[in-house]
Amino acid sequence: MDKEMMQKKKEIRRRIKALKEELSPKQVEELSHEIAKRIIESDYYKSADVIYPYIAYNQEVITTEIIEDAFKQGKKVAAPRVFDDYMEFLYIKDLDHFELSGFNIPEPPASNEVAKDPRVLIIMPGVAFDPDLNRIGYGGGYYDKYLSNHPDVLFTKVAITYDFQIVDSLPTEPHDYKVDMVVTPTKTLLPK
Repeated sequence: MDKEMMQKKKEIRRRIKALKEELSPKQVEELSHEIAKRIIESDYYKSADVIYPYIAYNQEVITTEIIEDAFKQGKKVAAPRVFDDYMEFLYIKDLDHFELSGFNIPEPPASNEVAKDPRVLIIMPGVAFDPDLNRIGYGGGYYDKYLSNHPDVLFTKVAITYDFQIVDSLPTEPHDYKVDMVVTPTKTLLPK
């Protein structure tokens, strides 16, 4: 990655982080509820048998409402856990048995079964997105690596985010995965 691109990504991450820090817990809750409602009412969610949501931390859109609804609907649910330099999704049965990672991110216990499904609705976090459905994450590349390590899985990649995290355009690299849609509290961005 060239220096200029690294600098641009760093600047975007810094700017968005500052905006997220301005959100009150009540705002995070309200905006997360609006997003959850949009997801739960969607056809792609209703028709999914399996969802792989992230577990929110650090002002991210909260996924609890989506996860609880998925349990109620009898969907299989798996959450991410980082092992050294890669991430896997592990099946979960509830939201009570999580451990904190070294970064204070809630993760399922390592003893949980590794998720293996042919078709998956994966709900992804990110720092910023653009109208072309490009995404930049936190810089670890965990989601890009995970997706490329599972080429046999048919993923529907849904990113959930606040409106201010949509920017005009993002610097991208060949290994960066686009998402299939971006859901905010007010809109859903789809492929053009």
